[in-house]
Formats: sequence, C-alpha cells, structure tokens
Amino acid sequence: MAAVSTVLAVCFFGGVNSQSPVQVKSLVDNLLSNYDKRIRPVEDQALSVTLDVSFSLISIIGVDEVNEKLETSGYLTILWNDSLLRWDPASNNGISTIFLPQNDIWKPDIVLGNGIRKFEELGGSFYNVEVDNFGFVLWKPFQVFETQCSIDTTYFPYDREVCEIVFVVWSYTIAEVEISRSANGINLNEYTESGVWEITRTDVKVSKEAFESKVTFSIYIKRKPFYYVFNIIIPILFLGMLTILVFALPVEAGEKMSYAMTVFLSFAVFLTIINTLLPVSSETTPVLSIYLLMQMTMSILVLFITALQIRLHHRDTSVPISKPFRFMVRLMHYFRCRKSCKISPAKNKDSEERDNFDSVGGTSQEEEIRPEWKDVTSAIDFLAFWSFFLLYLSLTVYLFATIIRGS
Repeated sequence: MAAVSTVLAVCFFGGVNSQSPVQVKSLVDNLLSNYDKRIRPVEDQALSVTLDVSFSLISIIGVDEVNEKLETSGYLTILWNDSLLRWDPASNNGISTIFLPQNDIWKPDIVLGNGIRKFEELGGSFYNVEVDNFGFVLWKPFQVFETQCSIDTTYFPYDREVCEIVFVVWSYTIAEVEISRSANGINLNEYTESGVWEITRTDVKVSKEAFESKVTFSIYIKRKPFYYVFNIIIPILFLGMLTILVFALPVEAGEKMSYAMTVFLSFAVFLTIINTLLPVSSETTPVLSIYLLMQMTMSILVLFITALQIRLHHRDTSVPISKPFRFMVRLMHYFRCRKSCKISPAKNKDSEERDNFDSVGGTSQEEEIRPEWKDVTSAIDFLAFWSFFLLYLSLTVYLFATIIRGS
C-alpha cells in the first residue's frame, strides 16, 4: 500500500524533493556565518527597512471601566525583507523556506505605544521567524495586550467605545525603519466572541509623526446590555413604582414609614453597585446615575411627606385645619367627583333647592363639610400619588429617550 502511494505521488507531482537536516544546517550556517543582527538588513544603509504590520485579534479579555483599560489577546503579523538572508534554492537542494529563532536575526524593536505595563520585547526566545529564499521574514509574536482606553459611560449600559492599540518603532527613526502599510488591518478570523462586548467595526491607520513611525489599530465596540437591563435597570424601575405605592398605604396601617425607609435604602444599595462599575471620572456622568439620583431624591421627599402625614394624622381634632389643607381636601373631592359623580337632572334640581334653602335660613355647604385631619392625610396621599406617578413617568421617558438617541 505504501509503494502504491509513493508511485501515485510521483505521477501527480512529478517527484519528491527532500532535504536532510545536514543540508538545512549547512544553509543556515552559510547564511549566518557573516550575519550581524546589530546591523539593519539593507545593502544600502541610507535606505529604510519597510514593515508591513497587521494584527490578528483572538479575544477581548475584558474592559476595565474603572481604570479605563482594555485587555486583549492576539498576535502581530510583521513582514519585512532581509537582503542578507537570500539564497538560490536550486543550489541548496530546493530549500525555499527555513525557520530561525527570532533572537538570531535582526528584527524591528516594535513596542506597545499606549500600554499600561512597562515596555516589553514582543515575542520570546522560543519564537521562530519564517524566512524564504527571497529574504522575506515573517514574524508573528503573540501577547496579551493591556492598553489605555478612554471610556465614555454617558449612555451606560448602551454605551459604545472606541479603543486603540498603538504600536511604535521605538529606537529607529522613519529614515531607518518605516511602517509603510498594514495589508490585512485587524484580522478577526480567529476571534472568539465576547460575552459582554460586540465589535461593530475595526480600522487601521499608519502614521508618521515627527521622527517615529507607528500604526494604530482601532476597535469599535458596543456593550451587550442584556445583563444590565435585567439586573439593574428593571429592578430600579420596580423600586420607583414601589416608592409611589407608599401613598397607597393608609396611615392607620402603621408600616408606612418603615416601608418608605426600606425603598430608600434599596436605592442607596443600587447606587453603590453602579458606582463600582463606572470609571472614576468627572468628565462624563451616566444618565442612569442621574436617573437613580432623582429617584433617591423622590424617596427622600416621600420620607418627608410620610413623616408629615403621620404627625398630622395624630393631631388633636381641636386644632383647626388651615386653609391650604382645606384646599387640598376640596381638590381631592373635585378630582374624585369628576370621575365618579354622575348627577341626574332630578338630583341636580333637588341640589339647587337645597342650596336655596341653605342660602335663606339654613347652613352653608362649607359649614356642613367639616374635614378632619384624617381627611387631610387622605388628600395628601391622593395628590402625592398622582404627582409622583407623573414625575416617575417623565423621568423614565427621559431616561430611555436619551439613551436611545445617544446610542
């Protein structure tokens, strides 16, 4: 069977070229015998070494909003021509490609320009570079990159960020080593999808500023809001509704104040949770934080109104009711009567006759309606419930309208 496979290979490919380790070693020795990795690999030292730099992104490990840091894993694809590493394959038993340790030959000193850690050499002593017979060298150093990334959390958790990964030729000037292009830009063929961030698009820019050459890889990402909506936004909306329901509890229940205090403390806990997720910066303030702060302000007002209600409810009946409180009671009766009072013509006629009787010798209607302090607390509940409900709706609509418009 092995003999048949060999015959078929010879028939289809016309023959088999094999190189022994001795032949490869002889070629490597010849190439490196007079090679000095301290010298730029160009025959005319007045010319620059041109680089083609691309970036293959493997994964987004995480985005640290507090420290404004992007952590990614990937590798660079760096291609250049080394004129000192050329040979004729016909004179070397058909050898067209060899692999050499990266520290055995000259390589550009490219570093991470916007990194957070100290400058480190790309790759490692165990990395190999691929060299072909035309002198083209292919280097693929893999690394975990920690780069600075300015985070704008105004529309959190529907925010979109632009993070850059910058690589700079550190020692050499443009006249000596130049990043001329990035043929493939950011390659996402090996990318593993992140559970928190989605890449919307990528961009690459090769620039020459002052005497240095650099390439900037831009990654446009947007946050996946599902987790934050179900664990932060929806509970906050429910807490806002619970705040309003304080005014649905009668003062006689005895739990009105403790209920309002519990809701207020819940808002304080959620504000603490959100602050741990956001960067420590005064430049941008999340709309969600403003919304939560307004909800806490509403909770404080509810606590104040509830304490006032309890005090008024237990006030002695001999204390006269002031005009503002009487007006609140009449206003409550007015709004309730608009929905529930359906006066027939006959009843309306009887009411007019009764009003005439009262005007002649009877008592006035205001004297018949003598509100008590419990009526005042009931009026406060009614008016505060609808006032805070309308305020809650306005704040919520503002929140989502702002987020949708910004994202």
